[in-house]
Amino acid sequence: MSFLNKSRDVLLLVSLILLVFLPGCTQQNQDPVKTNNAPGAVEIKNFAFNPTEITIKAGSTVTWTNADAMGHDILSDSGESFKSELLSTGQSFSHTFTAAGTYQYHCGIHPSMIGKVIVE
Repeated sequence: MSFLNKSRDVLLLVSLILLVFLPGCTQQNQDPVKTNNAPGAVEIKNFAFNPTEITIKAGSTVTWTNADAMGHDILSDSGESFKSELLSTGQSFSHTFTAAGTYQYHCGIHPSMIGKVIVE
């Protein structure tokens, strides 16, 4: 095998490795509070609420949209403020927050999924 063929094969192998592994190595925003979602919008994706914390003005509405293949719901930690039905992929749930305060919530099916709405 000639030197040029070996060099070409090594270059091809390195390119293939970079194509396979490099996308998983990119840095992603680890602070979901700083994402650029529309005001009052929370996306449910990869078994997480994004952003996990949202701040709104009293009288504003928050809309959660399920972008996961799995069903999820939204349940206020107090159990009294708000509760959605099971949301399938693409379905949404909205709630208007009229009083100032901090409202913590979770997915009733997947309790490790948590979020917070801060109403000013």
